Amino acid sequence: MSNALYSPGINVDGELKLYARNGINSRLSLAPGEHTFEFQADRDYSELSPITLLLDAGSTSYLRVTTSLTIDNAVGYKPYLRSFAFTQVDEVTALKEIAGCCTAKAKTSNEKNKTDPTEESIDDGFSVDKTQNPFSH
Repeated sequence: MSNALYSPGINVDGELKLYARNGINSRLSLAPGEHTFEFQADRDYSELSPITLLLDAGSTSYLRVTTSLTIDNAVGYKPYLRSFAFTQVDEVTALKEIAGCCTAKAKTSNEKNKTDPTEESIDDGFSVDKTQNPFSH
């Protein structure tokens, strides 16, 4: 099982820009105009609807990724229901929530996902790679 199951990619205008990760806020610099944000996730997840924003020059917009994990009581082996949804948030609420929970990871629209092997990872967020399957023994 890969971490992508828990941290789906987020495409902006059809291009992967970042991953939805717990406790991280990311900044994107985008040109003015209409931009569509969508999840790169398995269709088994619910609420994967894209959101489109019309951005003005010099403006700042805030999106929250809301996730949930519930137990699926349906017939068959699908023990959990995951959902991911975008919510546009006003500036006052966004700044308050960011200050209370998140570390910043700045990105620009021209950056690609680059990894410098000399950099140490400072991410303390949840990762499947940091957990062990209790049923593997």
